[in-house]
Amino acid sequence: MKKDQNIGSPNEITKSIPFLRMLVVYLVVCGAGVAILLMSFDSLMRSHDKKLTGNICSLVTEKMNNSIRYMTISAENMAEVLSAQGTDDLGELYENLARSDDGSGYESIGFIDEEGNVYASPAELAEFDKWGLSDIAKLADPVSISAPYRSGNTGHSVFTIFTNYTYAGGKKGYLFLTYPLKEIEEMAFTESATKDTEIWLMEAASDNVIQCAGPDSTSIGGWNNALLSIRKPINAEFQDDYIEWKNKMNQNVVTANVSYEIGKETYTQVFSKIDFMHGWFVVVKIPSSSLSSALQTFRSRVLIFLGVLFVATVFIFIISHKRETAEKRVLENLSIHDPLTSVMNRRAFDFTAKQYLGKNLKSKGEASLLFIDIDFFKQVNDRFGHEAGDRILTEFSAALRELFGEGSYISRYGGDEFVVLVRNADKDNINRQLELLQKHAEKIKPCDDPQEYGDFVLTFSCGAAVFPEDAGDLKGLEAGADSALYTVKKNGRNGFEWCAGNSAD
Repeated sequence: MKKDQNIGSPNEITKSIPFLRMLVVYLVVCGAGVAILLMSFDSLMRSHDKKLTGNICSLVTEKMNNSIRYMTISAENMAEVLSAQGTDDLGELYENLARSDDGSGYESIGFIDEEGNVYASPAELAEFDKWGLSDIAKLADPVSISAPYRSGNTGHSVFTIFTNYTYAGGKKGYLFLTYPLKEIEEMAFTESATKDTEIWLMEAASDNVIQCAGPDSTSIGGWNNALLSIRKPINAEFQDDYIEWKNKMNQNVVTANVSYEIGKETYTQVFSKIDFMHGWFVVVKIPSSSLSSALQTFRSRVLIFLGVLFVATVFIFIISHKRETAEKRVLENLSIHDPLTSVMNRRAFDFTAKQYLGKNLKSKGEASLLFIDIDFFKQVNDRFGHEAGDRILTEFSAALRELFGEGSYISRYGGDEFVVLVRNADKDNINRQLELLQKHAEKIKPCDDPQEYGDFVLTFSCGAAVFPEDAGDLKGLEAGADSALYTVKKNGRNGFEWCAGNSAD
């Protein structure tokens, strides 16, 4: 394809003036925007402590809620699958599941039958008695979750999820899964938080807290009492504020914040309710000095990001404009590739092939055109479904690109029809490539399961024509290749044939 010879002409330069004006306006707007952003940012830094802490708390709570929601859905799905099996002997089922490890992250699994019998290890049975877990199971509708407790078996903090389960033709019981609390404690990590940020899980009724994040890594996972260890050192003038904040938690308010001082340091503290653990809240505590430092770092990174984005955008503007000017007449409103197979579509192929053949009208034997049809493709869709058909088209086009890609133009002409313009007319070499393509095609399967595809073997039929021996233009080549393809199909498919009866298979 020849480059546009008019690029750089006075007319083109005149057309570039609106672009230059747009670029200048963009630079001015960006500069003004950055200046306003900096002034606004400096103003927000002085009053944003509570809001930022609240956002971090909401983010952590959402992550924890999503993690617990995922676990509850997994438990429900497992119960549904096991219920569908209709097992009569829960003891045998428990033994089988207890010995397996499906990588789901839970520490243990068990059942409660319709009579209240618990199928679990001796250590777990002790936990049921100690923590009253059987009563929590009865709250499942369809799921209930215990408060975190320290496992006597592992010594780690855990919680148990209960979900409804049916067995033996309709008897009702419960499936339970015990997860390490670490599964949701790890959700407390967020890049928005600083190293001085403390994040707890707190039970409103008991004031017990479990630290999930903080500057002292040795305290993570430890239990404490908020009123004894946290409220006591708060300066006296803030004690009432802290008590009011705690009362809101007791009243099951969704979220609330408080600011207080310990010594000369000011802290902002926010709680947010956890949806799936009744009476438990996420608490985030951040010192104001840490917030200011984090915002300064964030401000610097924003400036760097905006600078890089600004330079990149200007560069892209300029490159895009030059490319658009050079190729606009050729590529405007022309979609080049087939979205499924990534080879050229018919319109792009016709344009490219005509351009190429038009340059080589006097060069005998410069090109070969191949028409390729996948054999019985409709039966593939009918037997295995359209997703399998799409898979075959994608892998077959990949094989075409591997064998003919260099020095050829490849296009998906129709549903299961491909056309290849090979920029040479060496029939022996093309025959070898088609034989290799047959071997590639035999390896393509509609799915991964051998039992499902069985004796399926993918084949194709191909007709070929030579330029300008068989025809002097694209239309004539297509007619010759199509005629050869018809001969292959007439002879039973799964082969290739050259125009004018020069058999190659």
